[in-house]
Amino acid sequence: MPDRLWTSRGYQPGDLAGILALRHITFGEVDKHRLLPEVWKWQFLDNPAGPGYQRLADHAGTIVGQYVAIPTRFHLATRPGIETILAMSCDTMTHPAYRKQGMFVTLAQELNTELAERFGVTTVWGFPNANSHPGFVGKLGWFDVHEFRTWVKPIQSRHVLQRYVRSSALADVLGVVADTLYHIVAPRPTGPRRCTIKEIPAFDIRFDGLWTRHCSLTRIVQIRDAKYLQWRYLGAQVFEYHPFEVTVAGSLEGYFVLRVLTLFDLTFTAVVDLFPCPIVDAEITREILSFAQVYASERNCAFLTALLPPAYLVHLTQFGFLKVPQALTMRRWYLGARCPSAEESFFRDINNWYITYGDTDII
Repeated sequence: MPDRLWTSRGYQPGDLAGILALRHITFGEVDKHRLLPEVWKWQFLDNPAGPGYQRLADHAGTIVGQYVAIPTRFHLATRPGIETILAMSCDTMTHPAYRKQGMFVTLAQELNTELAERFGVTTVWGFPNANSHPGFVGKLGWFDVHEFRTWVKPIQSRHVLQRYVRSSALADVLGVVADTLYHIVAPRPTGPRRCTIKEIPAFDIRFDGLWTRHCSLTRIVQIRDAKYLQWRYLGAQVFEYHPFEVTVAGSLEGYFVLRVLTLFDLTFTAVVDLFPCPIVDAEITREILSFAQVYASERNCAFLTALLPPAYLVHLTQFGFLKVPQALTMRRWYLGARCPSAEESFFRDINNWYITYGDTDII
């Protein structure tokens, strides 16, 4: 192991430029919105659950690594009526020139100790990527909760095939054939019949009532009140989230959030969040997914994607979503956590969790 030339410390005012410079070196232009100072402040300072927790590696005034987490407010069945703060690990970064020096483990262990001793936070959770996953599980005491598979509903397959077929003309022909065959057997989108769907400019007090009615949807669920939703989906306009309310006979029954993204030259629409699930029942939930498919088609997207726990996947599969083979998956979605041993069986069971793309820090 190379000599350690860096020291670890907490965040200090004035560190922002160095953190963003490290992000650019580590990730380049991937998710370039997160290189903006205002986005960093939104995520780590303006969070309604509180400011982020940070440990930084410093070499002669240059930030060369970080391990950070943000507080997240949860409703847990084991603590009914009590808001519980869990720490969500995110934005782990190590400068390429400082790898294999134990930086990641050192910073993480120091932050975990600080979380417990200073803030009383004993559970850390998150979505390690494929590179960091072995370190989280092998060295930091994390356990795997679940590996989410990627589910998509194809819309224009030629966009996907162009990544694998050298001839654009051939990709277009194969795409038409694949889409024609798929649309013969897949459920077609239909317009809303029982519900009314409307894009909204803000999450008002009605969404506090919605959360109160459905907070016991499952045993582990991030608090989705108006304060959180306004921050998460409308606090950083650059991400261009589009939230929609779902009403039935004038009563608010749920919401969902859509976002159009481009990754690896593929444009697609993600159902970022949907709550509760189902919204009223399977029929209305299908009307919502139909709306999302039409929305994606109108924007020339290759596919529609959504992320839900296993217990809720039936709503996707019955609407024609397909599981992407692991070899073609653009990202592997590992959900993991570390917690006191007495609570491990509770947090380890994926059937206790309600998770959507909106609970991640990626989409």
